[in-house]
Amino acid sequence: MDLAALAGHRFAQCQWSFEAERVSALNQAIGMPPYINLPPTLAYSADMDQGVVEQLFTLTGLEAHQLLHGEQHFHYHQPLRPGHVYRSSAHLSEVINKPRFSLLHKHTRLFATDGSLACEMLSIYVAVPKPGAPNAGPALETHDSPARIAPEISREQIQAFASASGDHNRVHLEPAIAQKAGHPDVFAQGMLGMGLLGSLLPGSRLRRFGVRFLSPIALGDHPRLYLSGGTRRNLILANENNRIRIRGYAELD
Repeated sequence: MDLAALAGHRFAQCQWSFEAERVSALNQAIGMPPYINLPPTLAYSADMDQGVVEQLFTLTGLEAHQLLHGEQHFHYHQPLRPGHVYRSSAHLSEVINKPRFSLLHKHTRLFATDGSLACEMLSIYVAVPKPGAPNAGPALETHDSPARIAPEISREQIQAFASASGDHNRVHLEPAIAQKAGHPDVFAQGMLGMGLLGSLLPGSRLRRFGVRFLSPIALGDHPRLYLSGGTRRNLILANENNRIRIRGYAELD
């Protein structure tokens, strides 16, 4: 599979905005009080609302179980505000072909009405024509900081997050599609897990936030959230069996 020709592809620019009700719904989907903070992953919905992932399926010819979310990074230049209109500009900056998979680097920029840059996003997708068995995840060694224990991942939470975020990838919602990728049932969106980690962060001081998705968050997982560090913080989401699902970082002012 050679997807190198897709490098440089530009998605149609669009206008994007969000309302306070969406903030509330997204916070509730990740188990946070409705109006406490702006979720630091909210900007990802600009791509979801624009249908970027659906367009990637069309561009690559892959199905839902063959295109996985590998990494996600945010760089905030200014706080996003409900009701404000942003111009979204996205393109595939790089495509790296490997023997068994390809890496698609998608950059998105959100501009405020005065033309200033509000947020930059890098999403790395893994194109896998023949998915293997799901990765169990590396083992978590002892951790100095105590864990915050999140509620068990349920089918209802996955559906609520899909509705709030706009991430309706069928591999997270339809068991038959998930089983094509070797899963026994649906599994949570990686961005749901990133949102759980984001709930540990002070949104007003957040400048950079990024993660690598190391293993799928299974239905029934009991997430353990770990935070350590100072201005640069280290984040880990593991399950009750100490298998790491997500490893990330955050940079604060």
